[in-house]
Amino acid sequence: MSYDKIRSIGAWLAEAKYVWVAVLSSIGTLAVALHSGASEPLIRLTGLVLQVLGIGTVVWGIAETRALFGHTPLFAAAKAWLGRFPLRNRNIVIGAAGLSMASSTGKARGHVTHGPGPNPTVETRLDALEKNIDALHERITSAQRELDEQSHKSKEELGAEAATRQTEDERTRKMLETTVTGGVHISAIGATWLFVGVVLSTAAPELAAWLK
Repeated sequence: MSYDKIRSIGAWLAEAKYVWVAVLSSIGTLAVALHSGASEPLIRLTGLVLQVLGIGTVVWGIAETRALFGHTPLFAAAKAWLGRFPLRNRNIVIGAAGLSMASSTGKARGHVTHGPGPNPTVETRLDALEKNIDALHERITSAQRELDEQSHKSKEELGAEAATRQTEDERTRKMLETTVTGGVHISAIGATWLFVGVVLSTAAPELAAWLK
């Protein structure tokens, strides 16, 4: 058998790693509890251990869900809660908050008009008119350029915001999907341990008598 096939088999088995954890651990505890000559207290104690482990999977699932949504671990949350005990001496730190105000500035635009002079003639009037038309055209062109730049900038910002929102929506969807279905493997392991543990604890006298 080639190395690639061995790797593929290993990857295939790894897909059901949580099943193997539940099954192999149950088989191991059954081998410990149901060997020839096993006493009733040993069988009952083994069942109790499995039940405690099954209940522990509930805590495991809660911890994974909290970590998925960015909450602090359960131990840290419990420590912080105990630290807020009313009768406990605490150092009160008063912080000073500063308020900063930002001033908005706008662009100042100025324009120059050309007059015909103190003793206007037809030529000076036409020359002043041409200069004013050129200045007006330049102002219109500049304003159009600024509008185009603002429009392009707004489109880029809207595109970036849409991409960010789409990414966040996808992330939220995956988080919700993981929250709803991702803990199934933990629940399955816990259910297996609880089932085997309850059977061992309940039927401990009969099993001990049968193994004598």
